[in-house]
Amino acid sequence: MNWSRLIGAAAAGLVLCGCASSAGTAGTTGASRGASSSAHGAHKTADDTTRTPAAKPADPLLTLSGNLDARPGQRVDIRLDDVRCAPEDDAVTAESPAFGKPVRLKWHEGACGALTSLAMTAKPGWYPLKVTLAGRTVAHDKIHVVRSQRPSFTLTLASETARPGEPLWLNFDDLYPGERGTDFTVRSVALRRPVRLAHSEQYDYYNPRAFVARSELLPGLADGTYTFELHGPHGHRMAEKRLTVRASRPGDPDYRGKAHGPDLYAPPTGYADSPHGHGFTVRAGGQVAVMWHDVYPDPGEETRLTASSPAFTHVLHLRSDDSKAADGDDPRFVNTATVRRDLKPGRYPVTVVAHHGRVRKTSYLTVTAR
Repeated sequence: MNWSRLIGAAAAGLVLCGCASSAGTAGTTGASRGASSSAHGAHKTADDTTRTPAAKPADPLLTLSGNLDARPGQRVDIRLDDVRCAPEDDAVTAESPAFGKPVRLKWHEGACGALTSLAMTAKPGWYPLKVTLAGRTVAHDKIHVVRSQRPSFTLTLASETARPGEPLWLNFDDLYPGERGTDFTVRSVALRRPVRLAHSEQYDYYNPRAFVARSELLPGLADGTYTFELHGPHGHRMAEKRLTVRASRPGDPDYRGKAHGPDLYAPPTGYADSPHGHGFTVRAGGQVAVMWHDVYPDPGEETRLTASSPAFTHVLHLRSDDSKAADGDDPRFVNTATVRRDLKPGRYPVTVVAHHGRVRKTSYLTVTAR
């Protein structure tokens, strides 16, 4: 027997055992990868003169969101990468005095994670957070808790001045110890109808008690100050806000906007190569694309603009054109109208009225026999 080869094989076995034991201290998931890699390397070095050290498993990466300046009851998003937490694996748990109880992380979208809420009883201060795998700490961070804020009702506008027809966001932040209601409604004569608020994670992902709704002021609203009342369950009035509404006036940049049109084109994209088309010829029963440009449309006008003509089968509602073809262009509004089949050949007006009647422009459509 070749004693030198026997001693070499025994040494390789000792190296293999040592690598597997060391890798096992890096965690359940990392252990299997480490041991496999180390075993392959040990067999290779039995006959080779060089040795490559086994790669060390990556440490789990902890990412927290919503953990800074967080209010009691606010959500914290926990994500742990580079470790698995399938149901058959050992538990991965996040613990912090700010939570009140341990939080189990679950496998989702390629990582361990959990969305949990801070305890309503959490006091202001810094709290440690640790993540454990099978009882062993693998990551840690901190959570900063601030004082609770009283419920607040706010109105949010897209511009500095509230104009008739302006889009309006109604917001109620109810994240406060003891608050439980979910039925909130805003009433005002400045609104078309009472508006029901609903919880929205898109508005505030970390606040489980953020209630919001989008509405708009009445288009024909007279100048003045209007009251908005927030009503809770059973119609109880909880809060109110006042808002001053003023239509644009001569001298304001949006008084008449900077409108031109209506331009007439062959549908669907005849306007791509023709910046302006105030006249267009079409056969009876055919179609025509109508476009309107305005640098400063009135608030809400994006959904109210129409083009009318005795040549059309019906009043044409213009839609906002936010396609890539509109990049770099003034805000524009477009749609395609159908021309009546029973029309006599002739010249017909196409009219758009904007800015509460202050702007009225007409182009002409020539209709020929079919």
